[in-house]
This record gives sequence, structure tokens and C-alpha cells, in this order.
Amino acid sequence: MATKTKKQELVAELEALFNQSSVAIVADLSGFSVEEITKFRRRLDKDAAKCKIAKNTLINIASSKGSFAPLGEIAKGPSALILGTEDPASPAKTTLAFFKEVKKGEVKGGVLEGKLLTPNQVKAVAELPSREVLLGGIAGGLNSGAQGIAGILNNIISDIAVLIEKVAEKNNSAA
Repeated sequence: MATKTKKQELVAELEALFNQSSVAIVADLSGFSVEEITKFRRRLDKDAAKCKIAKNTLINIASSKGSFAPLGEIAKGPSALILGTEDPASPAKTTLAFFKEVKKGEVKGGVLEGKLLTPNQVKAVAELPSREVLLGGIAGGLNSGAQGIAGILNNIISDIAVLIEKVAEKNNSAA
């Protein structure tokens, strides 16, 4: 059993992770080997995410002060926390893909922007395009709008140049 100091350190570590995170997913990793959990953690590292395993009471204490307070409702039984610091979709995608690959594990739910997510909602978040894809789409939309405006301005300038040329021709023929 962990000492009081160890528990306080773990709570402080979890609080720091909650402060940095944008999404938290609660999963059941029962039946996973140490090798599988290590492999899972390495995949999460690529998504700027962490997997922490702690007692539910410590998870509840650490999450109680902020937007992750709803975790207390789903952190029951064997629980592992998957905390994502950047794109909320990436940790969910990685978690579900890994569970499908090893044919083990279960998502209990999650919390995103202070709202409790059901397992189906976590799956829906996983189906969202990545942050990079969304930003690329926005940039493409902005770029096409800018190109449209540039084309319109270019046409106006061309029309003015043609008009000036016609007026100059008319003035030369009249003189």
C-alpha cells in the first residue's frame, strides 16, 4: 500500500496532467500484459497523450477541482486514464485502434471541455478528422476566398485599363 506521501505526489502529478490536458478518456485495461500497456503508452506518446493508472479515489481527488470533475462518475472499477494535451481526437483514435488490434480493453467514457462523454461519444470524437486536417481545410477555404478577391480586383483593374485606353483613343481621334 502506498504511503500518504506517495499518494499526495500521485495526486499532484495527476492534477498537473489535468491542467495540461484537453481530453480525458477512462478505459478498462484489465487483462493487458505489461508489454501491451507499454506498447500502448508508446503509441500515445506520438499523440501527445499519456496513460496513467491510479486508484479511482486518487483520480477523483485530482480531478475534483477543474473541468475534469465529471470523471468521478465513470472512474469505477479498474480504470486507466488516457490524457491528451493537444488534439482531442488523436488519443481517442489511438485508444480505440489499439483495443481493436489486441481485442481487449473497453472505453468507459471520457470528459471533453468539462462535459461527460459516453463510450459512443468517445468513438464519435475518434472519427473526427485530425487537427491538422481541419486546419488544412480552413486554410484552403481562406486561400480560395483570397484568390477569388484577387481575381475580382484584377478584373476591375483590367476593365479600368481598357476604359482608359478607349477614352485615350477617343480623345486622339477627336483631336
